[in-house]
Amino acid sequence: MTSTKRQHLNNALIVGGCGFLGQHIVTLLKEHHPECEIFVMDLRLSNTLPGVTYLEGDITSRESVDSVLNKVKPEVVIDTVSPVHGLGEAVYYKVNVDGTKVLLEASSDAGVRVFVFTSSASVVFDGASDLISVNESAPIASPAMDPYTETKAIGEKMVLEANRKGGMFTIALRLSGLFGPGDRQLIPGMLGVLARGQTKFQIGNNENLFDFTYIVNAAWAHILAAEKLVALSPDTPKTPETPDGETYFITNGEPCYFWDFPRTIWAIRGHIAPFHIVMPAAVGIAMGGAAELFAWLLNREPGLSRFRVRFSCWNRYFDIRKARHMLGYQPLVKLYDGLVETLKWFDEQEKMEAAKKGQ
Repeated sequence: MTSTKRQHLNNALIVGGCGFLGQHIVTLLKEHHPECEIFVMDLRLSNTLPGVTYLEGDITSRESVDSVLNKVKPEVVIDTVSPVHGLGEAVYYKVNVDGTKVLLEASSDAGVRVFVFTSSASVVFDGASDLISVNESAPIASPAMDPYTETKAIGEKMVLEANRKGGMFTIALRLSGLFGPGDRQLIPGMLGVLARGQTKFQIGNNENLFDFTYIVNAAWAHILAAEKLVALSPDTPKTPETPDGETYFITNGEPCYFWDFPRTIWAIRGHIAPFHIVMPAAVGIAMGGAAELFAWLLNREPGLSRFRVRFSCWNRYFDIRKARHMLGYQPLVKLYDGLVETLKWFDEQEKMEAAKKGQ
């Protein structure tokens, strides 16, 4: 990764900066903006890095947010807060809607110049239709696929509507299929399939393309977005060529056949299934529904779900030319290289866990 001269950033507050995406944004900021004073606000502080100031805060509490903003007085706020899939609807509304509203209003009142919001590419996915090289002109899905997606879409709309109000520039980045070091969802799920000896099963015909995104590239897009908005002055007129008040799809720009992705992971781990048992998508969805019911009865997380089946069977890839043109976005790490780095990280974690158990 090479460092180039970037637009100067004075200070930045990464909200959710201890999380999967947030900690990678902090790392890249330290590397590419050594002049920037970096602050992190999170509900629980972990994954801390030297040279960064960490503050506890709750985006659903205006008092808590105001307390942090008054201490930090940031030029840039990057909101990466995103509850994981599988939680209750009330959690998503509290965080993605109420929390986003609180953070937006408090940031505007505090004189924040730039607000970057982490959205999801799923806001245009209804869970039943193909997304083939979709760009930002695609409408928000109605009805939404699930409460997580619905609330992300509401949060995104609020962020865009807040653009230039009170002198604050806003932007929303729609991410797809995040994976990388620190991942607690996508890669662990696929490694779990390997551990259970289930790699021979395939749902659907594997002719559907899917966009995955290495976490470093997603983090990089957030930094580029902040740089572009900081470069704007309050009297800059809004035109089709100004980047503020816009949404951008962010991916690796390397769509692949869905089942090729986990099979590459398993191959890097030294496993290739001797044969494949192919099940139609409808059968997979029925099995996912049954697994959800069974897991609900046992009060545990299902290994298979209708949500996961839909993701594995539909085309779901995006056109990122707008991000390339408007933000200067270019992925820093290729898809395969990202997988290699990710699995190295998981290997290291497993060795550390084994060492702890052996003590």
